[in-house]
Amino acid sequence: MFIQNIIDGWHVRVRIEGKERARVFVRKSSFETGPPLSFDNEYAGITTLEYVLGAIGADMVIGIQRLARLRRIEIDDIEAVIEGHLNNPLVFLGVVGEEGHPGLERIQVKMYVSSFHEKKEVETLWAEMLRTSPLVQTFLPALDFKIELKVTI
Repeated sequence: MFIQNIIDGWHVRVRIEGKERARVFVRKSSFETGPPLSFDNEYAGITTLEYVLGAIGADMVIGIQRLARLRRIEIDDIEAVIEGHLNNPLVFLGVVGEEGHPGLERIQVKMYVSSFHEKKEVETLWAEMLRTSPLVQTFLPALDFKIELKVTI
């Protein structure tokens, strides 16, 4: 199966499940997602944009954790805060006369890593994670991607 993914890529299947709801099937798992965007702070679901931002953060925190384990560098805690900024969300709403596009224009990531190891060692992990992260390497050349690391003891 591993070799098959390298040759064929990765696949998901998506089906509509009602008004502005879809179910994504991945291997033997699935998850529900809502509309691309929601302007309602009380919206109970997760939008597809939020899944994208969450996936970027998960890729980065799990990536640095994996590398730390391989390099035998003890990490006490890792957290990432991700902000996504659209070019013009009003285009998504269909507001007449609006210009631009509804897509992501800027992503800002602040990652906090707590470790008793030297800051330089954590920064080396950070650089390798950025270089080997599938999602960072997808979005970095595509838009304004600001990434910041904060190391604490």
